[in-house]
Amino acid sequence: MTNLSMSVLFAIGVGILMVATSIFIVFYHDRKHDQIDQWVDFSFSGATLRQALGYYRFMAVSMLFFYILFTCSAVYLQAEGHEIFAIDKKPVLSGPIATSLFSLDLVLRGGFFDIMEHFGLSVSPVYMNTAMPWFVIYAFAFRIYYGLSLIKILLSFAWIYGKIRLARQANSAELQQAPQDR
Repeated sequence: MTNLSMSVLFAIGVGILMVATSIFIVFYHDRKHDQIDQWVDFSFSGATLRQALGYYRFMAVSMLFFYILFTCSAVYLQAEGHEIFAIDKKPVLSGPIATSLFSLDLVLRGGFFDIMEHFGLSVSPVYMNTAMPWFVIYAFAFRIYYGLSLIKILLSFAWIYGKIRLARQANSAELQQAPQDR
């Protein structure tokens, strides 16, 4: 543990940041949902909507940020001689493009859950070197980060869409009822 190279320390730091951001997204999400509910239920104000959209922008920017950090970290790990990738169980080095495709593959596997695994789909020519268990765990944390973030975004959009739809139906029912009351 005392002879960790800079690339491994960087990877550990990125992993810790991903876990912390995932925890933040999961627990901060409920507070933001309360604000979005208030926006739908009461105001439809532009300021509240901008505040709510800032939350989604944070999630999108953090997803892009961690994609770039993970890819750079994998390239850095290889530059220091860590054999983190393999083809047919043989360790290989890959360049920045193959590494970014590997990262994209993990993103898609995190977003589509088991669909890619089940059908054996891949966008990358390289695979994880399973002889490096610490990298397998690091890649798993990256993949889970994307899975959790996408689940939160999808559930949130579905919830808000449903709330807006119910509010519009209630509003149109009130408008239809108003002329009949006169």
